Amino acid sequence: MQAHKKHAKQVDWRLYVVTDTELAGGPDRVPRIVEQAVLGGAGVVQVRDKHMSEVDFLKLTQSVVDATQRVFDATGHRAAVFVNDRLDIAEDLGLHFHMGQADGDIHEARRRLGQDLMIGLSISNTEQLRAELRDQTADVLGLSPIWNTTTKTDTEAPLELQGAEQIVRETAGRARTVAIGGINPVNARWVIDTGVDGICVVSAIMSAPDPLAAAKQLMSLWRTR
Repeated sequence: MQAHKKHAKQVDWRLYVVTDTELAGGPDRVPRIVEQAVLGGAGVVQVRDKHMSEVDFLKLTQSVVDATQRVFDATGHRAAVFVNDRLDIAEDLGLHFHMGQADGDIHEARRRLGQDLMIGLSISNTEQLRAELRDQTADVLGLSPIWNTTTKTDTEAPLELQGAEQIVRETAGRARTVAIGGINPVNARWVIDTGVDGICVVSAIMSAPDPLAAAKQLMSLWRTR
């Protein structure tokens, strides 16, 4: 069972930002970077930190939600917020949830989150895709990794562009597809051309001297699709 279809339709998936506390320079800097990225057009933000305590991660997530709310209040642009891995916090805050293949039972996540919240699932090969589509639960699939990346080292072999194209083709619109792993302003156009609904970036925003300009630059690559 997926979330209600209206939720995915309301999201602009083109630019999906994944937070990295260390790259940002500490938790206090994350909300400002997120705010600038959303002002620059990012439509999705995923809060990810594998090392924080539950209390600190809850505080970080709430600060990110507040940052996206400030942008909405000022501009009317709403970004969807996903929580990486920590189902308890997603449930407590009423936020969307993203999980990897080894992060628990997706059906349990759906039972707890209901149909009003979206679930993302990392997909690294066609076998994982086919298993998900046989009993579909995820609303968005994170194609990971496209290329090797230093921000996440426990990944499967890179899909590269051909692998991403195959997964998009086999998904056939049954879920949104977003690509992650080694994507930057130089190569993002090639990834967009695979047919994905969005590109996910970490360092391209979290390490950028000007996150607002970086987000605008990445968004501009979609205009010629």
